[in-house]
Amino acid sequence: MFPVAFDELAMAEDCARLGHAGIAAFAELGREIDRLGGLPRERLLACEAEGRDGTRLPGCVKTYVPWPAGRFGAVMVAVSHLERPVGLRVIAFGVRHHPRGAQALTVYQIAHLRLNA
Repeated sequence: MFPVAFDELAMAEDCARLGHAGIAAFAELGREIDRLGGLPRERLLACEAEGRDGTRLPGCVKTYVPWPAGRFGAVMVAVSHLERPVGLRVIAFGVRHHPRGAQALTVYQIAHLRLNA
């Protein structure tokens, strides 16, 4: 089990761009993390170091909301933790993939911008 914290400023920005379904999914993730005390390893997937869309997310992990193949996702980075070997911090939450031609950013593009700015 990995403890999870949220980057509050980033999450406020992400929630401002989400619709009702996205906010509900974000709340669901928060309740699940609270209930479980973090996220289990089997819920974490490695992000591609270099994505087909030009994103660079080496060392990041992701989870889908709702699990296992939900429309939304959270991208996380490893952080130090006082009681465990490592914790995770959610740096982006949003839609995993938009229809072709959509102008909105995916959660992976948002995470890329935050990590590589």
